Amino acid sequence: MMKLTIYRILSFLLLPMAILFSIAILLLIRAAFANPAMLLPLFLIACIAIYTFASLNFLIRGFDGKKFLGKSSKDWLRVNAIASTVFSLLMITQCTIFLMHPEMLQQITAQAKENAGAEFKMNKADFENYIRITSYFFLVYAIVLFIHIMLSFQYLKKYAYLFQNEKK
Repeated sequence: MMKLTIYRILSFLLLPMAILFSIAILLLIRAAFANPAMLLPLFLIACIAIYTFASLNFLIRGFDGKKFLGKSSKDWLRVNAIASTVFSLLMITQCTIFLMHPEMLQQITAQAKENAGAEFKMNKADFENYIRITSYFFLVYAIVLFIHIMLSFQYLKKYAYLFQNEKK
C-alpha cells in the first residue's frame, strides 16, 4: 500500500514535465524534420510524455477506477517505459559526470559562450551556475522517472488482469 502511495506521488510529480515535453514536441517537430539530428532526442522526449500519460491512465482508470484497460494500454505503457528508461539512465550518467567533474562543465560553458558570440549576454560564472542547477534538476527528475518506471513494471505484473478484456 505504501508503494502505491509513492507511485501515486511520483506520477503527479512527473506530470508537469510531461506537459512541458508535450508542448516542446509540438513546437520542435518541424525543426526536427529539417535537422534529422534532433529526431532521436525528440523521440525520447515524446516517449517520456507518452509513458507519463499512459502510467497516469493506468493509475487513475485501472487502480482507482477498477476499469479494464485492454492490451494496447499495456503495450503503450511498456514500450514507452523502456525508451524512458534509456533516457533516465543517460540523463543520470550525464548529470553525475557534470557534477563530479566541474572542469568539464567549465569547458562546455566556455565553448558554448564562444560559439554564441557577442549575442550571449550572460557572464561565464552565471552560465556555469545555471548549467549546474539545471544538471541537479534533471538528475532528480531522471531518478524520479527511473524509480517510477521500476514501480510501473512491478505493477504491470501484479495487476496484469487489468489489461485483459472485460469478458474474460
